[in-house]
Amino acid sequence: MMCSSFLLLLLPAIYFPALMAESLPLETILGHDKNPDPTREKYIWNPFPGNCGLNASMVPCAGVCPETCSFKSEKCPQYCGVNCECIDGYVFSESLLKCILRQDCPINIPQQVVETYRVFQ
Repeated sequence: MMCSSFLLLLLPAIYFPALMAESLPLETILGHDKNPDPTREKYIWNPFPGNCGLNASMVPCAGVCPETCSFKSEKCPQYCGVNCECIDGYVFSESLLKCILRQDCPINIPQQVVETYRVFQ
């Protein structure tokens, strides 16, 4: 009796992830060929070691496509990525590896709105 109760509790843990994986649209699983910056060779692993810094806050799942000086994503795959995100008014600077005011981005780099621009691993 105890074994069958355990199996009933375990069933949702087995069934729902499989169901979710089948129901995700294909574009949710990011194809790296859609990267708007084809010269990019590597993603950033974690630019916030230890703490988030002055211009970012800790969140459970910040995602992998933060707004940067160069790119703003319309959508992003639902991966957790790092646990910090820039606070309102700030964007992630890939060259400085920290959040800076949007107005402090280089003026010669216009920000492009793209479908997906993944920054973090």
